[in-house]
Amino acid sequence: MSSDNRFLRLPDVIRLTGLSKSTIYKMVKEGQFPKSVPIYGQTVAWLSSEVSEWASARINARYEKREGFGRE
Repeated sequence: MSSDNRFLRLPDVIRLTGLSKSTIYKMVKEGQFPKSVPIYGQTVAWLSSEVSEWASARINARYEKREGFGRE
């Protein structure tokens, strides 16, 4: 497994995104956040690469909105 694709447990995802547990699971259900990967039994984790891609998309969306700011 490459370092770009390491497993992140929920506390790590919360720390990295600033989202709450309930918001993460709500966004997963709505298809707005990467799905977790089953590791063993009821243990799940997220791929760091997918969480990073999600964060990059959010940042890019912010810049796209700024480009249109103040224009008519």
